[in-house]
Amino acid sequence: MKFRISIFILIIFMVSGLYAQENIEIEQESMLLDIETAVQSALETQLSVKTGQIELEQSERNYKHSWNQLLPSITAGVTGTQNSSLKDISSSTSTVSANISASLNLNLGLASKIKALKASYESGKQDYTDTLRQVEYEVRKAFYSLLYVQSQVESSKENLESYKTQYEQTKAKKERGLVPEIDLLSSQVNYENAKIDLKNTEKSFSNALIEFLDQTGIKPSNGQSVVLQGSLDDYESLLDFDFDASQIDSILENNSSVRAIKDSLEQTKLTKRQTISSTYLPSLSLSAGVNPYSYNYAWSTNTSTSSNSWTASLGLSLSLDNLLPGSSASDSIKTLEDSITTLELQLQDKKQEVKTSILEMLNEIDIAKESLENCKLNVELAKKTYELGLVAFKNGTKDLSALQTIQNSYTTALLQLRNQQLTLINNILELKNTIGE
Repeated sequence: MKFRISIFILIIFMVSGLYAQENIEIEQESMLLDIETAVQSALETQLSVKTGQIELEQSERNYKHSWNQLLPSITAGVTGTQNSSLKDISSSTSTVSANISASLNLNLGLASKIKALKASYESGKQDYTDTLRQVEYEVRKAFYSLLYVQSQVESSKENLESYKTQYEQTKAKKERGLVPEIDLLSSQVNYENAKIDLKNTEKSFSNALIEFLDQTGIKPSNGQSVVLQGSLDDYESLLDFDFDASQIDSILENNSSVRAIKDSLEQTKLTKRQTISSTYLPSLSLSAGVNPYSYNYAWSTNTSTSSNSWTASLGLSLSLDNLLPGSSASDSIKTLEDSITTLELQLQDKKQEVKTSILEMLNEIDIAKESLENCKLNVELAKKTYELGLVAFKNGTKDLSALQTIQNSYTTALLQLRNQQLTLINNILELKNTIGE
């Protein structure tokens, strides 16, 4: 008895082990891919993110090292000379000397230059954030578009099964003499067309999936399929975000297009200040030198001397030609003033443009929500009509042509529903990207 129990337990363990191994093999054959994983992968692999990070690091380095503008230029050297007459070589002298010198030129426009570097760094941080947001927006939009194509594949499969059932039922009725030959031929044509349609939609999905994986930098193992985790029903969760239309003016400040013009305006103002300072204010120059050792030997008298010395100078300089009317420096400042005026006009225009766009998107979202509810009712009605039509066809009270018309209406209603879901999702994603959320 104990021997039989042991054998039974051993068999259970063997079966469990085989089942577990089979599950592991199934998991290895497919990769589960959700939208957050896709976004994270894209943020780690896309070229625009990598180059944006490099540019940000360069901007940070330029700003943090801007203090080196205050470092003097320092040089050190050793000089050896030999002087001799062509007629009397004995009159030669030899000299060896060492020197260290430092010089520094300062302009009152330096402070504005450092401020410009800081503004450039702050702008670079915002640009990098905008790049990350744009990549995330594009990946999310592409993911839901991929889900839409996948839904078309599922719809094609359902149509194929329906047309297959209709063909088999029509064939059986034809054998009993209940339907004409034309009905059988029509059902067969629909069945074959459904096969072709399924192959085409599957090919479209495969191509779209390849492009998406390339976009996100995801590389499945050889022979590993990708299973998408998500649904077009996600629009319900996407709608759950705070947006106060009364605060739209403050929200505009987070828009990347508006901020780009603001940053350019600020940079131009700082450039103008720097140009004015360097043009109309004097420059300060400081220099100092030390000759700690100088040795001179005269061959004719067999004598030598050594010495040391130092020098220092301070000077102010001002370019007077810049003060003349119509000078190139004056024209440059006028050009910068014109650029500032133009950017201020562009900023106001861009704010109004983005504000109008946001209000339009809010209206489109409201319309899309209402249309979606109507699509749901149409699908429910078309589904019930198709189910009743299928029963009537089986009972012989409805012909094949009428059933096909009903089925086409049901398929069209489903596609309209999914298309409306995708439209609503895209509107929401675009609004969030526009307001910088």
